[in-house]
Amino acid sequence: MAETLRRAPPGTFIADDQYYAFSSIFFYANRDGLLLNGRKNNLEYGSNEPGAPAVFIDDAEFAVRWQSEQTYYLATFKEQRARIESLTGKDKLFPLLESGGKLLFTNQRSPERK
Repeated sequence: MAETLRRAPPGTFIADDQYYAFSSIFFYANRDGLLLNGRKNNLEYGSNEPGAPAVFIDDAEFAVRWQSEQTYYLATFKEQRARIESLTGKDKLFPLLESGGKLLFTNQRSPERK
């Protein structure tokens, strides 16, 4: 997944749920990103403090961002696909890769997919 993301056009990476499930993608793709509903475990403690990085988004903010013209990539678990589709609509959810029970999507149709 990290290699696919590294080769992809520039865009913002979003990890669904907690950081730890997708930490290897952040590391190996050498990208920063956002955490969708990721205020969990030990990251929760400082996430609301003044000066904390604005990396935590909820479903509502995710849905708005995903519908924008900016390119986004989302890593999620396969069993979360229906929930994600309910937030984005199937017509704005373009699969890039499935591996190990995880999925990688983008919100932009690539030229070869048109």
